[in-house]
Amino acid sequence: KQWYQRRVPITAGIIYQLQDVFNLLPNLNVPDLMKAFTVKTNDQNLVMYTASIIRAVIALHSLINNKTTNRAAEKEGTKKVEVEKEDKDEKRKKYRLRLCVDTTA
Repeated sequence: KQWYQRRVPITAGIIYQLQDVFNLLPNLNVPDLMKAFTVKTNDQNLVMYTASIIRAVIALHSLINNKTTNRAAEKEGTKKVEVEKEDKDEKRKKYRLRLCVDTTA
């Protein structure tokens, strides 16, 4: 604030250092570099989009399996449902662990 109000003198050494910093910045206006950044960004977005679609399909598949299991359980009784729920929970845990490992790699 004091520098802005001109109470503190401008230090030439600091100004020279700032000029060096700005002069050493890379030129990002090169068409080839801009195209490379665009392609890489598009590729990353495509991977994220595809992963989202796959995750949604898997979730829908699980919902459909759950619905059919519940219909069958209503006909046969509740004992079978409890066993299947435990099996599904174990499978889901394994699947989630696998997803966590795959996303961190």
